[in-house]
Amino acid sequence: MLGIDATLETIEEEKERTSGGGISLFDDCRKEQRTLITTSYKLLLRKDCPPGAYLLNPKSTVHLENEALPLLLRTHGFELVPCTFLTRCVVCNGGIHRVLTDEEKKAVFIEFGAASLVDSKEPMDVFRCDGCGQGYWWDDRPSSSASRVFTQATKLLRICLRKGVGLKDEGTTDLNKRREIMGAFDFIDVAKERQGEDSIAIETHTELSLIEWLRDGKLSCPFELKSVYAPSLPFTNVTKEFVGCLDYVFFESSQFDQICKLNVPTSFRDMNSIGANLGHLIPSDIWPSDHIAVGGRLRLKPNALADERSTDSLSKAAPPNEKRTPVGDANTNCDATTPSAHPLKCPCCCVPKILSMFEMAELRKKHREKLKAESAILRATNLAS
Repeated sequence: MLGIDATLETIEEEKERTSGGGISLFDDCRKEQRTLITTSYKLLLRKDCPPGAYLLNPKSTVHLENEALPLLLRTHGFELVPCTFLTRCVVCNGGIHRVLTDEEKKAVFIEFGAASLVDSKEPMDVFRCDGCGQGYWWDDRPSSSASRVFTQATKLLRICLRKGVGLKDEGTTDLNKRREIMGAFDFIDVAKERQGEDSIAIETHTELSLIEWLRDGKLSCPFELKSVYAPSLPFTNVTKEFVGCLDYVFFESSQFDQICKLNVPTSFRDMNSIGANLGHLIPSDIWPSDHIAVGGRLRLKPNALADERSTDSLSKAAPPNEKRTPVGDANTNCDATTPSAHPLKCPCCCVPKILSMFEMAELRKKHREKLKAESAILRATNLAS
């Protein structure tokens, strides 16, 4: 009714979705860059549901009109153009165009159950959808469907104006241009609706500010981030349905130096050295997680954290005659010749000797090799006996 390009799920698509098949609606949203609006919570839980989907509560009609619709329009920066209201087919979203010849008008009346209007001498505006062929005609009687739709469109326009939805060229002082934009709805006092009791100021909107942030074409990052794995990995997740890189490690290159990184497989052959059928899929006996572990060892650059408070706390915590060395190895920051032993949580903030991810990975590798060797010896012994 508001002239917005909004397609509906067809009966065929609904049957496909409810029968457990693919959901072509998701593909259409991505291909046509549409926002999915649904009342189904379970639909949003599907892993292939497009991002930015909007969930509505079907039990609250008043909420849908007064809150949900204005919020959707504001979120996407939509500007209403009243002259385009009632120009889209409510059945298929096609365009509605005027029928000019008497023969076409009669065909519409007969096809859509209004045969009594065929011989009517009263001039009547008749329209037909260029998509599904649905027929429409205008009737000024208050009880007619056309009048009810016009009344509903007027109501929605007033609600949207009160809730801060934009209006195209709202600030124009050209009366002719204003009438052209407002169309059949030029009787509405926009300024008065904006100042209604339940109206809210446009500039006070803060919901979903991330949308506005993403629209900023001049975004910049203040950090010099570098990837531990450059160029990027071909994959960190490998399943039957998906192969791609989902895991990253970035660091501030001006603050840290990269010492090393975990070795990761970069091909299916690395994932499946024995050549087993579908052996490259994870989790597996070799790769026990559904994601490949990525990691890097970083060393804080000298004076990267020259914080006066840190210096004060270290000087207060250290005994007056005790010597300390600068930060050295990544796993221990204390001087090895320090007279007294340091507890796990000592005042000088040193890092105790803890196995790193790399060291634990190496231990696991050695353990697997040991088990494999023992198994080979056991098999050889059994064969000999």
